[in-house]
Amino acid sequence: MKMLPCKPKFENSFKDGVSFLEILLSVLLSCVIVLTLAINLYNSSKVLTKIQGKDEIISESSFMMLRIEQEIRQSGYKNMLLAKNNIVDPGIVINQNAIFFNLDLSNIPNESYPEGDGNYERVGYFVSDGFLMRYVNGNTEPMNAPDVHVSGLAAYRGRVEEGNFIEDSSGDMVKILIDIDAPEKTCFEKYIKLRNI
Repeated sequence: MKMLPCKPKFENSFKDGVSFLEILLSVLLSCVIVLTLAINLYNSSKVLTKIQGKDEIISESSFMMLRIEQEIRQSGYKNMLLAKNNIVDPGIVINQNAIFFNLDLSNIPNESYPEGDGNYERVGYFVSDGFLMRYVNGNTEPMNAPDVHVSGLAAYRGRVEEGNFIEDSSGDMVKILIDIDAPEKTCFEKYIKLRNI
């Protein structure tokens, strides 16, 4: 039997080690993975910040709206009890970006003291320098936190007919709109039924 000459083995110049190209590709792939993770983490944190900002706005606006609603509902309450026909004007005055009304603050009518004491303060709400301000007899206090920027307050008096709000200066409803610019642009709306009309 004739033997075929053996071909010499191919000698690997890298001696079974890792080539520079393989190292470069692994570093590049690792960088792409790390960069993708960093971008996803950054985007997630932005979304979380936005959600937290929205939650803060909802919390702030809920508190502001609840306070306004409670006080407007109670405005002029003692006058209603004193009037023979229980139809009285609660003293609501709506100016551009402001609402003012009469309120018995010392003794807001409740179950234990249903008539209040009849001593009224002039209460109002308006926007100034990003704050929703509450006015009571010349003194003002902000209603929102400094990081929530209120850009506008609008109030309308009217009535509801066939599900639509119609402006009417003698109506039994008040529509309140609060515009917030920061941390996220939002508008909140509330319809308040006057209890003494």
